[in-house]
Amino acid sequence: MFKLKNILAIILGAGIFSFGIYFLVIPFHFYEGGVTGITLITYYLFKIPVSLMNLLINIPLFVLAWKLLGKNSLYLSLIGTFSVSAWMAIFEAIPISHHYHRFIFQAFKGDILLACIASGVMLGLGLGIIFNAGGTTGGTDILARIFNKYTSLSMGKLMLIVDALVLLTVVIVFKDVRTAMYTLFFILIDTMVIDLIGEGGFAGKGFLIVTAKPEEIAQKVTKDLDRGVTFIRGMGYYSRKDLNIIYCVVSRNEMKQMKDIISKIDPFAFITITEAHEILGEGFTLDEQKQPIVR
Repeated sequence: MFKLKNILAIILGAGIFSFGIYFLVIPFHFYEGGVTGITLITYYLFKIPVSLMNLLINIPLFVLAWKLLGKNSLYLSLIGTFSVSAWMAIFEAIPISHHYHRFIFQAFKGDILLACIASGVMLGLGLGIIFNAGGTTGGTDILARIFNKYTSLSMGKLMLIVDALVLLTVVIVFKDVRTAMYTLFFILIDTMVIDLIGEGGFAGKGFLIVTAKPEEIAQKVTKDLDRGVTFIRGMGYYSRKDLNIIYCVVSRNEMKQMKDIISKIDPFAFITITEAHEILGEGFTLDEQKQPIVR
């Protein structure tokens, strides 16, 4: 059984995504990548409702998802796709929605760059929520999930590749390079927001420290920062001496304190600092009793 909170999250994310499409993308006549881009093209050319075309195009992709992603992914994709179409149908049915289009355009004072930023954030937020809940909105989201299953590329980057191919087709067919480039810009923002949400809220820095004074540094970090320290057994290539390499993860606002501690104890320590995109465990998501930290 699916968790109710995941289903509700998908519906919420679909609402945010659909709002961005209908009230930000369409008023500025932007394009989009993937299936959404195709639905927008048909809307601009023939006024076919986006809500209807979204369902028609996704039918063969659902069949593909059933075979490659399994039933669970298909069900969540169905929820996401039908939610997007339902939200779009609601927005299309609102009598004053077309007047709101003009209001949005005037609110941005015709500034396409600001509209690109707003569109990217809105669409990325909606899609990020949907992906985190295990769903998709169908279309290229399904294709991206399939490739993500068999490659190491993130969802955001895979969608960017597919979207870029569709935009290239738009340029060839419509010869509207200017709007296509603005659209590519908001898709880049969209991609960053998706990956940011996917990485979670507990991000920090990972320190790998090669030092002649591991015990002193470990004690100071534990005392001053209250962070766990792990010793990794290593050996110097030239000296052939055994040594303890320190590994420690700290929050971003503790980064300077960490560097100061190391510098004072061993200014000649060799340090590498890496991005810890998501941190799970004691001190970050769990307390000392292994219970979830409520933030």
